[in-house]
Parts: sequence; structure tokens; C-alpha cells
Amino acid sequence: MSAQMSLLAVVAILLATRPASASTLLDDCWLWGHETGQLDSPTNRWGLPVAKEYYHQAQACRDFGVSNLCCIRWDKPSKTFRDSLRGLKRLTWPMSGHRKEANSTYDALADWNFAVADEMPNVTGFDLDDFIVARGPSIEVETTAGRRMVCPTRFPYAQLVELRHRLDAYPRRLELRLVVYDELLDQRKDPKDLVPVLELVDSVTYWTWKAKSLPKLPEYFRRYRALAPDKRTYLGIYLWDFGGTHGEISAEDMKFQLDFALEKWKSREIDGVVFLATSICNRDFPAVKMAHEWIKANGGCTR
Repeated sequence: MSAQMSLLAVVAILLATRPASASTLLDDCWLWGHETGQLDSPTNRWGLPVAKEYYHQAQACRDFGVSNLCCIRWDKPSKTFRDSLRGLKRLTWPMSGHRKEANSTYDALADWNFAVADEMPNVTGFDLDDFIVARGPSIEVETTAGRRMVCPTRFPYAQLVELRHRLDAYPRRLELRLVVYDELLDQRKDPKDLVPVLELVDSVTYWTWKAKSLPKLPEYFRRYRALAPDKRTYLGIYLWDFGGTHGEISAEDMKFQLDFALEKWKSREIDGVVFLATSICNRDFPAVKMAHEWIKANGGCTR
């Protein structure tokens, strides 16, 4: 072997074995995208002041310096809207939602979602939003591990299995992300019935539904981890107390969950953070300001 060939071989080995560049916290920050009016219409039930003007999801990402968006729309948005999101690094679409929402079922969304993934290289996955039914009897299903009890879900377990197979066969990796609320751990008679669903998804976005429950976040997060010890997990952080007072989140509660998020991200116990929602990222709320400042202060951190 010539000296030149030997040198090329050494370079190739070094390139192949060098560690991957460390991702920053900013790389792992996401916004949960809602259109203006979805949460803050004149008839909204969340106590939110009515939006005064349209605020684009992509603009919220730019304002926060975030390049990743979970876009939650139920109307199969037009190509014009889809094209407006092409500048984002990573993008997800909903694959399920509350039964009252249009196009909330697997049958309505699956083909459309995969077609959009074909069209847009920055689509990296789908969200199972409001997928698990909080209360209701467990259902016996056939799994690869035999017959097991599973929690009720917005579309049947068999369709979730079908979706898993379709994702596995897709030409590039698409992530299936499941929303899990802290309250599910109390609402389900036996939370172990969540496990068959957890096994079929790639990751979880874990939320504390009411601000008053934030002091119990460490305890409930441990309970969640007992069910899914190795599951990729994003910590969801609300910018408004949707589940509790329907008012602002206190600076104390916001700091608590931001500190928790940073600690868990640095220790690799979570894979990222998701802030909800884009439609209020231009509001003069303490939680919005603190989230923005937290991203600016910590976004460059590596682990």
C-alpha cells in the first residue's frame, strides 16, 4: 500500500470513529403550534384574552429562535400554508386528536400525513395528541407478547399496529410521538395498561396538565418513567394554565419546571422540551417572557 493510500485509510478511520457533534439545547427545543383562534377565539374556554391579529406559527418559531414545530391543525392545511413551514428544521403533524375535532381519526389523517411527508423533507414525524382516553375500561388485545389489557384510545389498537408497520417501512425515519398527561397515572385504574401503547411509539411528550400540580412533577415523572424507562421523552411546558385556573402561570411555577427541564435534559433523562403554544408566544405573559429568556440563556448548552 502506498504512503498516500495509507494516509487516506487513516483519515477515513478517523472520520468514521470521531464522536458526533454535540447537539445544543436549542436543537432540542420545540414549539407546539396552534393557529390563531384555535385557543384564543372570542368563545375560548381557557380564559385567554382574544387574539388581536393573526400570528403565524412560523413567526413564533422565528421570534423564539426555535426551528422545530409540532403543527396541530385538523383541516389538512393548504400547500400555501405547508410551504410557509419549509424553513423549519423539523416538523410534525397530528395523527389523532379529540373525537370532536374534524379529521381526528387514523382513517382521515394517515394517507394525507404520509403524502405530506413525501412532499416535505423536514417532516420528521407525527403526534398522537389526546390519543389515550383518560377513563374507561381496559380492552383486551392481541400483541406480539400475547393477549394483554390496553387502555382505550382514539382509534383502535389494531390501527396503531398498522401505523407502526407503515412507519417502519417508510424510506426515512419518521417519529411517532405520544402525548401523556400526568393525570393519566391517577385516572387509569391500572396505569400498566398504557404500556402496550407506549411500546408502539418512538417517543412521548409528557405534560403536567394543571399548574397547581407542578410541585409534584418530579414524583409523577418518576411514575411515568417506571412505565417507560427507556422511551425517548420530551417535556411539555405550558405557557398558560389551560388545565387549572385558566390564567397565567406564576413565575415561581414557571421557574420550577424550566429548572427541572434543564436538569433532566443535561442528565439525558429527557430528549427535548416542547412549549405550548405558538399562538400566545407574542403575549405579554410572565411565562412567555421566561421561556423566551430561558431559551436565549441556555440554548447554547451542550451535554
